Amino acid sequence: MATAIEPSRARAFLKKAEEYLASAQDNLDLERFTPAAGDAIHAGISAKDAILTALTGATGKAKDHAHAVKELEQALGKRENAGTAIRALWELVAAKGDVEYGVFSVDAAKAKPLVRRARTLVDLAVAIVRLGR
Repeated sequence: MATAIEPSRARAFLKKAEEYLASAQDNLDLERFTPAAGDAIHAGISAKDAILTALTGATGKAKDHAHAVKELEQALGKRENAGTAIRALWELVAAKGDVEYGVFSVDAAKAKPLVRRARTLVDLAVAIVRLGR
């Protein structure tokens, strides 16, 4: 279910996404791979919120994070980088259960791609929210 939000709030979501991404990178650099992966997931979701708020004035807060992927796909439409962003968010939300609730710690091989996916989404959010692209 999408919640109407003032488009000006997109900057707040973007700031949150950038903070999570910075934390993910710091954790990755310190070889704390599970927190890096968790922060990457939250960065990607916050970036999605920033993008949707900027483009549509609403963002979903459903428990089913797979719905977030559909929302992003609809909001981005036929943009040049839509496919990459959609795949990035899908990979992040697909990993959420294992990363946050799984028994095993995340290793570098899993954390590094998740941080890259988050960076893709945050970069797109910056382009849309700050640069108006």
